[in-house]
Amino acid sequence: MFDLIASVLAWFYSVFPSYGFAVAGLTLAVMVVVTPLTLKSTRSMLQMQRLQPELKAIQGKYKDDRQKMNEELMAFYQENGINPLGGCLPMLIQLPVFLVLFRVVQGITRRATDVGNQLGWSAGRLGAGADSEVSKIGGDERSFDPQNLPVDSEMFADLTGQNLEFDERPTEMVSLGLDLARSAQDVLGDNFIDSLPYLLLIAVVLVSSIYQQRQIRGRNSGAPVNPQQEMIMKILPFMLPVFSFTMPAALVVYFVISNIYRIGQQGYITRSLYRGEDSLGAMAARSREVSRADNSESKGSGGRTTPKKGQATPKRGSTPAKGADKKKGSSARKGSGSKKGGSRARNSGAGRTGNAPTRHNRSGGRTTDPGSPQHKKRKK
Repeated sequence: MFDLIASVLAWFYSVFPSYGFAVAGLTLAVMVVVTPLTLKSTRSMLQMQRLQPELKAIQGKYKDDRQKMNEELMAFYQENGINPLGGCLPMLIQLPVFLVLFRVVQGITRRATDVGNQLGWSAGRLGAGADSEVSKIGGDERSFDPQNLPVDSEMFADLTGQNLEFDERPTEMVSLGLDLARSAQDVLGDNFIDSLPYLLLIAVVLVSSIYQQRQIRGRNSGAPVNPQQEMIMKILPFMLPVFSFTMPAALVVYFVISNIYRIGQQGYITRSLYRGEDSLGAMAARSREVSRADNSESKGSGGRTTPKKGQATPKRGSTPAKGADKKKGSSARKGSGSKKGGSRARNSGAGRTGNAPTRHNRSGGRTTDPGSPQHKKRKK
C-alpha cells in the first residue's frame, strides 16, 4: 500500500510539477476513495439509533435467556438489513489508509543520514578550494532521501538531484513560496517574517478543525455522548495545530486539504441524511426521544419513597392519617360529656390527651406521688 500511494503521489507530480499540488492532489484522491465508507458508516449508525427502541424491547423480553435473545437480535438485523458492525467497521478500514498516507507524505521530506552527507559535504568543500577545516553540515543543508517513491519517477529525480553534483543537490522542497520540508518551529527560530506563511497554514488547520467539530455536534445535539468522548472532541481540534507546529509543512498541507474536504463532506451528510422529517437523522432523533421517555417512566415507577439527600424528612404525624379528625372529634365529645371526668383527666394527666406521663420518660423517675393511695397500696 505504501508503494501504491507513493506511485499516485509521483503521478500527480508528473502532471502538476509542484510538491504542494502533488500532496494536495494525493490527499483529495484518497479522501474521495474513502468517502463511500464514511457515508456507509454514518447510515449504519443512524439505522441502529432508529431501531434502538425495538432492540431494547427484544433485550428486555429475553433478558433471562441470552441464547434466545441473540437469535432474535440476529433475525431482527437480517429482517431490517443492518449490520451491527456497520458503524465502526468502515472507520477501522479507513484508519490504515490515512496512516499510510501520512507516512508517505512524511517520507518525501526525509533527508540522508549525517555520515554520508558530511563526507560528501566535506569533499565538495575541499574540492572547491575551501579551508581544511570544514564546518559541520546543518540539518536543513542535507540532501533528500525520499521513502517509497519510485526511483524512476520525476519526483524522485528532482528531490535527490540524480543528475547533479553532490554539492549541487537540492536541500529545499520549495512550493507555493514555502519550503515544505521545514516546520514552522524551525523557520520561526530563524526569522519571524519568514514564518508567517507557515503560521497561517497552522491557523487554517485550527479554524477548519473547530468548524468541523461544530458541524458534527450541531446535528447530534440530542444524542447521548460519553463524557470521555465529549472531552476528546473538545481537545482534538486544538491538538492537531500543536502537532502541525513541529511537523514539516508538507504534512500541514495534507491536514489543511483533508480538513477542508471533510467540511464539505459533513455538509453533504447533513443535507442528505439529517434534513427533512423522513430523513434517517430525524427518525433516529425521534427514536432517541422515545427511548429517553421510556427510561424516565421506568425510573419514575420504581423510584424512591424517601426524600433525597439534603431534603428534610417529614415528621411523623405531621400529615393526619385518614380518619384522625373523626377520632379526635369523638374523644372531644366524650371528654365534654362529664365535667368531673374531664377535670380529673386534666389534673392527673391520664386519658387520651397525649399528655400522660409514660414509663419511658426522660427523667426515668417514679410516676406516682409517695403519699398517694396508689403508692401505699403498692407498698403493702
